[in-house]
Amino acid sequence: MIKKCLGCGASIQVEHEKNKENMNNIERSLCERCFKLKNYGEYKNTNLTNEDYQKILDKIPKDALVIYVTSLLNINLKYINRFDNVIIVLTKKDLLPKSVKDYKLINYVSKVTDKYLDIEIISSIKNYNLDSLFSKLKKYGRGKEIYFVGMTNSGKSTLINKLIKNYSNEKKEITTSMYPSTTLGKIEVCIDNLKIIDTPGLLSSGSILNTLNIQDIKRVTPTKEIKPRSYQLKNTGSLLIDDIIRLNYYNDNNITIYLANSLKITRISLGNQKLKDSKKTTFNLEKNKDIVIEDLCFIKFTNECKIEIYAPSSVNIYVRDNLI
Repeated sequence: MIKKCLGCGASIQVEHEKNKENMNNIERSLCERCFKLKNYGEYKNTNLTNEDYQKILDKIPKDALVIYVTSLLNINLKYINRFDNVIIVLTKKDLLPKSVKDYKLINYVSKVTDKYLDIEIISSIKNYNLDSLFSKLKKYGRGKEIYFVGMTNSGKSTLINKLIKNYSNEKKEITTSMYPSTTLGKIEVCIDNLKIIDTPGLLSSGSILNTLNIQDIKRVTPTKEIKPRSYQLKNTGSLLIDDIIRLNYYNDNNITIYLANSLKITRISLGNQKLKDSKKTTFNLEKNKDIVIEDLCFIKFTNECKIEIYAPSSVNIYVRDNLI
């Protein structure tokens, strides 16, 4: 019989015979990849693609309840129209400044889509609104399969682990990390008679994480409340975001940048050639717009302006209304 890894849902192919006598029951149920990630922090890439993961989504029953999980740092609702019964869960509220109000975030998302039964804002780390979310799972999901879906690194597996811990006596723990494709297959758990199914995070070809090594992924991924950095831009100049992104500006403006606290922002002159060999994208912004650099940061602009962004060619950069 083929066993499924408790941590990522993949078929277990390697037993840890050398350490078996010292392992607990949970570790015995992990594949080699999850075992090394959990115990040694060693990450191994997978050869699975987005097509493989989307095939799993295609098999979700029409009457299932779908918990569409997306990070507040990178709201992505690209796949929401695939599903009929959806609760949108906005994660990582603990990473935004405490002054940001929930109702404003909910109003923002409700203007983007009406394809949902309900919206919840949570922080798995802080246990924020988890009781409210669990009540909604019982309200809408009793007697149904409940599928958790979303982009990679959206916080799905972390959320399910916290639901297991808070509302069941199970000792299971899904493998989590900040790296893409940690979950590889479906993982089923039962919590208070609710059948919950975790699915692999969908990959985005436009994520900046695809261009970074493991150490840089750690650096750009926020783990604590973000301290926004505000700048009064005068005349013309450039901002360098940690030698990864360059922003040229040509008008006076007030901007606020939301990104990991560990990253550096440096002012340089327009004539400086730093990063000018990267792909340049030009934006003529209206008032009150954000520029989002996928999985790195978002930048709030208050006035009309022209800006240029230099970034790796594959990185998705787009404009939206101010989130905050």
